[in-house]
Amino acid sequence: MANMNLTTAANVLKTFYLPPLRRLLNNQTIFWNRLERNENFNVEGKNFTVPLHVSRHTQAGAGRAEEGTLPAKDSQGYNQAVVPAKYIYTRIQISGQVIRATKSNAGAFIRAVRSEVEGATRDTKRSANRQAHGDGRDALAYYVSGSGTSVVADDNLGNSFTHVGPKATTVDLIDVSDNSTVLNNSTTILAGADVATGVTMTLGDSISGSKADGDYWVLEDTLGNQMTGLEAIVSASNPPLLSGGLHGIVVSGNNWWQSQIVGDDTSMVDLRFANMQRVISKMSQASDYDKDDIEFGLASYFMIDKYYELCANERRAVNVMQLDGGYEGVEFSGIPLVADAQAKHNRIYFVVPDALKICRMSDFDWMDDDGAVLNRVVNTDAYEATLFHYGDIACVARNALGALVGQNE
Repeated sequence: MANMNLTTAANVLKTFYLPPLRRLLNNQTIFWNRLERNENFNVEGKNFTVPLHVSRHTQAGAGRAEEGTLPAKDSQGYNQAVVPAKYIYTRIQISGQVIRATKSNAGAFIRAVRSEVEGATRDTKRSANRQAHGDGRDALAYYVSGSGTSVVADDNLGNSFTHVGPKATTVDLIDVSDNSTVLNNSTTILAGADVATGVTMTLGDSISGSKADGDYWVLEDTLGNQMTGLEAIVSASNPPLLSGGLHGIVVSGNNWWQSQIVGDDTSMVDLRFANMQRVISKMSQASDYDKDDIEFGLASYFMIDKYYELCANERRAVNVMQLDGGYEGVEFSGIPLVADAQAKHNRIYFVVPDALKICRMSDFDWMDDDGAVLNRVVNTDAYEATLFHYGDIACVARNALGALVGQNE
C-alpha cells in the first residue's frame, strides 16, 4: 500500500469508513429504516418548510335535485410546518504517534483507527436513536431524591432505567418547571447501581439550589439542540420545549395536529387487546390513513414481554413476523410489534411511516469544508475528525400516529 500521510489517512476515513457508516446509521433501527429521507423540502435559512394537508373539500359529493343549484366551490385545506434543522456531531481523535507508527502502511492505519471509528459510529447510532425516541429534551435521567453527590434517578415513569452509561458523563441538570433553568452545569455523573425504585448515581459535584422530582440531566450544552423524537411528535400536547407548538403549530384549536393517545402515564393499567385495538381505530377514524398504513408498533423489550404474557393468559398464539431489513416482530392484528432498547417504557407506539420524514441538509459525513478531514488538535500531538448530521424528524400528519400509554410492564 501507499505510504501513510494525512491526505491518505483522510481518504481512508472518507472512502473506507463513510459508506458503511452511513448505511449503519441510516438503517440503525426499524424506525430510522422505514422513514423517507427528504432533502427536497424548501429550506429557508436554517429551517425546513414542510407542506401539510389538513382538511378536505367540504362540498364534495353534494346531492342536488334536477336542475338545482350546484354546490358551493371549496378546496383542500393546507398549512405548513416549520422544522428547524438540528446539528449533531461526534469527534474522534488520533494521536500523532499512531499516524507516524503506521506511515508505511495504510492498512496498518486502518487497523489502528478501526476501534475509534467503529466505536464512534456505534455511539452516534445510540445517541441518534435515543433522540428519535425522545421529546426534544433528550433527558438522560430524571431526579427522584437525594442530595449532595448521591442521588436516585429514574426514567420519569418510575422505572429503574436511565440513559447514563458506565463511563463518567458531563451533564447539565435542568429545572423541569420551566425547562430552561440550569440548576447545575458541567457536572459529572459517575456510573451508579440499579435499585428497585431507581438508579443510585454519584455526582462529581453537589447539586446547588432547589431540586424537585422530575428535574432532568442532559448532555452538557445540548438543551434545545437535540433532535425531535416520537415522544414529542406522537402526543396530543405541545412538546415541552416548544410553547409555539410542534413545527410552529399549537395543539389548541387544531384538532388535526393531535395524535391518537389511549391511556394516561399518571395511572398505570394492565395491557389489554381492546385498548391496543382502540388506538388503531382512533388513528383510522381521525386521519386519511387506515390500519393498512400502520407498518409496525414500537415498544420497549419489557413491553413486548408483557404482550407475550397477555397472549399466554388469553390463550392466543404468538405469531412472529419477518420484516424487510432483517427485523422481526410479534404480530397483533396483522401489525408487527418490534422491540427497541431505547424505546420509552410503559407504552406502544403505532407508526405510519408516511406521516413522518427525515428532513436533512446533510447526511452523516466527515467535516471537511476546509479540504481536510483530519485537523491538528491545538497544542497536542494529535489529529481530530468530526462526524456530523444536519436535519431533524418532521411530521406531516400528526393525527395519523397513535400510542397506548400508561401500561404496566
